[in-house]
Amino acid sequence: MNYQAPPIPSRPTTNNIQISNVREGETVHQRFLLVNGRAGPRNGSFDKPIYVVCNDFPQTEWPCVNSYFKAMVHLVPGPNTITFVFPQDNESLHFHVNYLPLLQNPPLSLVIFIGSDSDATFDVPPEKKDQNTLDIAVEKLRTAGYMWQAFCAEQLHRNGMGRRTFRLEEAWLPDTVSCQDKGVMRNTAKVHVIRSKYTVAQIRDVRRAQQSDDEDENVESLFGLFLDDLRENPAFDMPCQVAGLILDAHWDVNKQLTVGHAALGGGAGHTKLGIFGSHLLHAWPTCIEDIVPAFMNNTKTDTRYVANDANESDNWWRACNIGMGAMMHEVGHSYTLSHTPTGVMSRGYNNWNRTFVAKEPGYGPIPPEEEAGSHWHRLDIMRLRFHPAFRLPQDGVIGTKNPSQPSFVALEGGQFQVIAPAGLSLLEINVGGHYRTHFEFLQDQPRMVTLHQKDICDRCKCNPDEKISLHAICVNQEDKGIDSLNSFLNSHGGVRLPGLDGLVLKSDIFGNGSDQGMIKSTAVFYQNSRPKQLTCILVNHGAFLDGFTLVYEDGSRDQIGKTGGGRSQFDVSRGERIQGLIVRSGAWIDGVQFKLSSGRLSPWFGGNGGGLNEINAPQGYEMVGIFGSAKSWMEQIGIFYRRG
Repeated sequence: MNYQAPPIPSRPTTNNIQISNVREGETVHQRFLLVNGRAGPRNGSFDKPIYVVCNDFPQTEWPCVNSYFKAMVHLVPGPNTITFVFPQDNESLHFHVNYLPLLQNPPLSLVIFIGSDSDATFDVPPEKKDQNTLDIAVEKLRTAGYMWQAFCAEQLHRNGMGRRTFRLEEAWLPDTVSCQDKGVMRNTAKVHVIRSKYTVAQIRDVRRAQQSDDEDENVESLFGLFLDDLRENPAFDMPCQVAGLILDAHWDVNKQLTVGHAALGGGAGHTKLGIFGSHLLHAWPTCIEDIVPAFMNNTKTDTRYVANDANESDNWWRACNIGMGAMMHEVGHSYTLSHTPTGVMSRGYNNWNRTFVAKEPGYGPIPPEEEAGSHWHRLDIMRLRFHPAFRLPQDGVIGTKNPSQPSFVALEGGQFQVIAPAGLSLLEINVGGHYRTHFEFLQDQPRMVTLHQKDICDRCKCNPDEKISLHAICVNQEDKGIDSLNSFLNSHGGVRLPGLDGLVLKSDIFGNGSDQGMIKSTAVFYQNSRPKQLTCILVNHGAFLDGFTLVYEDGSRDQIGKTGGGRSQFDVSRGERIQGLIVRSGAWIDGVQFKLSSGRLSPWFGGNGGGLNEINAPQGYEMVGIFGSAKSWMEQIGIFYRRG
């Protein structure tokens, strides 16, 4: 589908209130809608309130600064009538929005982790004494979840991708997102509280503190501790996406260090997790009405009581920015986002407040175009566009997921291919370790793209001998990169093999990225430039692939890898030859399947872990051999090929 940025609807000129980012009657998919607009004299200088009245929710008030305003508007499932009232000019505006929750999409779960012996409180300054209970932490994390959700929807909308955002795990609970009717039953974000099996002392061990000079990589990280807790919790025994708040993070005044804190995001197995400490939680809003006061609170951070994270949170509103924004950065990592040159996945979360309020201490107005770092970079947008948590109904049938990873294939003459059986969505290009440009594939997601080194250099305005790295991302979220294009082309082209005249090409390496300490082996399908007839393949395997032996008609053999484990035999008919491999690999080769020229497939040999890849000679080329490396079992595999 061709996504275009939706036009700003025209409004009657007699009405002084304009909505700039929402169409009349539009359908959205999040509980709180971020609305940008203007009210009052367009050339005036003023700071006056504008009020929002909406379905089944108390009236809220937002600042309108020199005609610019931003508001978080509550929606209920189905049709909503929203009224903006600007008393200064006695103006009001009614418009309509439909809220359609996408319950078929996987949710983000909000989780608070507390130590086994924790008193379940968090750091607060003296001014907020008694405002550090577990209940308040739940309220703050719930509010943050809805702000993250609204931010994502607005950012993808601005980039022409529709109102895409993640959904939150919700339940019928006493609601806290408004302080005016606290406790009213609504379908609201559920916040899990997990009592860890680890003690507060273990959580606060300085060897686990991310910002500590004494951090020890040999000690299990906080990320690892809480992955353990999640794995042992029945609520998370299936694929899950989690935003985890470490409640026992603590500013140690004597050490001048925040212990029990780590800003990390990623995943392991079926669990995707982003974690952050509670050391800035005191500055977060507890409800929607608290958003503006929290972002306008210029109180100095007193490091006798609370942390000044990265020396960038010396005021409470800045502490709110870093706490909420940096935690969303980590949740972004769990959604496959990487560091980008600008935006929240850089350090743009220092401007987090600008998304929600049209002013900040000492500065205003802040129209949408002045939100600075508070945005998703286009690379983030492209990754989220195809993430299953961000699907829209118009995307069509999901279909069966293709688990294959992308791969890079060297060709002759400086050309190469990106092979993506699941469909290529993005190719990121960095020069000298810094982002330079990217190719995005919105309309069609090709399974193969052929590129030339010269075209890449021209697009990047760089020389071939500069370090050009490529990163391919598929619609199934699988990815692969090459560290240096020039090195890749040089090392994968111009290979000489015994038994063959001329040069051949070498495929990408699948499995372990390092071949240090490994035994290397090669099998060539030719002798004296004539093809050898294969009779059978003897495969050694168990839970992993140990190795295999190719047995030829003349009695000769080529062994790839080891001969341990059990042994299976796959017979090859006369005239058949190996035409490709299907492998599962990660840090080693889990299993293999052989593709024959007749179209036959061998049985699967080995285990089913790791990522799935097909290794084939590119079109117009023929496979002429196999290479591998092994230690205790097969660690690497690939093929040789030449122009057919």
